[in-house]
Amino acid sequence: MNDSLALARQLLEIIPPVMQTLASELRRTGQVISPSHFGVMAMLHLQTCNLSELAEHQWVSLPTMSITISRLEESGLVTRTRDENDRRVVMIELTAAGIHKLDQIRDIAETRISVVLSDLSSADKKSLANGLGILGKVFELNKTLDSATDEEDGALRENPLT
Repeated sequence: MNDSLALARQLLEIIPPVMQTLASELRRTGQVISPSHFGVMAMLHLQTCNLSELAEHQWVSLPTMSITISRLEESGLVTRTRDENDRRVVMIELTAAGIHKLDQIRDIAETRISVVLSDLSSADKKSLANGLGILGKVFELNKTLDSATDEEDGALRENPLT
């Protein structure tokens, strides 16, 4: 097995226990929000989106995302507004309560993760920080490349003869 494949496998094996730890901590602290709702809220914290963008980002169907947004809206965490330029488009954004809830969840997650990491030696913490920095750069670069590829694919779909 090559080094990149081994690293990919290791990363994919680490993600579930990290998410389980966070979900357990959120339940323990009384935060009744699913990881998928947290992901939607985190994306909306970065930018206002429409339903299609959110569904694509979360890899779910439009009806599934519509249900998610309805639940978040009923909880007062998001709001829907019509796009001023195109009234057919509904934009979704976090409310002040949504931003506050997201901040609470992040604080809980950061606190729990810091407790888990507290037993690491200083050298291990530094190594982990370096590795996470590299991982962040790789995925940020990959996100840029994916966006360019998606735009090219869209252009091909729109205009297959050019």
